[in-house]
Amino acid sequence: MDSGHTPQDLREGVRSGILAAVRQDVELRGGRTARLLLAAGALGAFGAIGITLLLSGHPYGHHPASHVVVFTAIWSGLLVVSLALAFLQVRTPSLPLARSACVGLLGLGLAGLCGALCPDPHFLQWWFSTGAGGQLSTAGGTALSVLCFGLVTSLLFGAAGSLAALGSSRRGPIRPILPAVALVILLAPGIALQSFGTSWAVFGGWLLGTVAGAYAGVTIGMRFRAWFAAP
Repeated sequence: MDSGHTPQDLREGVRSGILAAVRQDVELRGGRTARLLLAAGALGAFGAIGITLLLSGHPYGHHPASHVVVFTAIWSGLLVVSLALAFLQVRTPSLPLARSACVGLLGLGLAGLCGALCPDPHFLQWWFSTGAGGQLSTAGGTALSVLCFGLVTSLLFGAAGSLAALGSSRRGPIRPILPAVALVILLAPGIALQSFGTSWAVFGGWLLGTVAGAYAGVTIGMRFRAWFAAP
């Protein structure tokens, strides 16, 4: 036998083994993907029920009747997409979508918990009734007051979410912009709902404060996580 050539049977055996391994991997990945998508849909439906219960306690006397349906549908869609991104670990070399979605989901969960514990279903009315919110409103107007409210709350949600979800350094560094965007997108329907009946300045101030707070919170959470993980 010529030692410079691989036998035909050996080449065919290697080829068959590689193809069989590839087919098996595809089948396993397909089954895993299906299970994860099913789990994402189930958790998304569970989250939608939770959001519906949270919104059902909101007094809708000054809202159109369709608001609870519209905002629940928007949140449900965002939840399912975010959970699918997180479970399937969707990412590109430059866009860590899965980890960003995790930050947004954790921040939204914390916001929902705070909303459920808030003594007033109108969060802005509660904020204006506090000492800090009332003084800021008197000194700089309602727009400045709600900007500070959005800044502080989203900073807390972003820091907690990034501290919990962005802890693995083995997957490489991540910039705070994408997790912050994910958090803002998931919080935006609630901001729009709570701002209804006020003014565009109030809505814009709240949203602007949320954007700034989310970015700052994610950055702070990432730095704290890196500091804790440092040897």
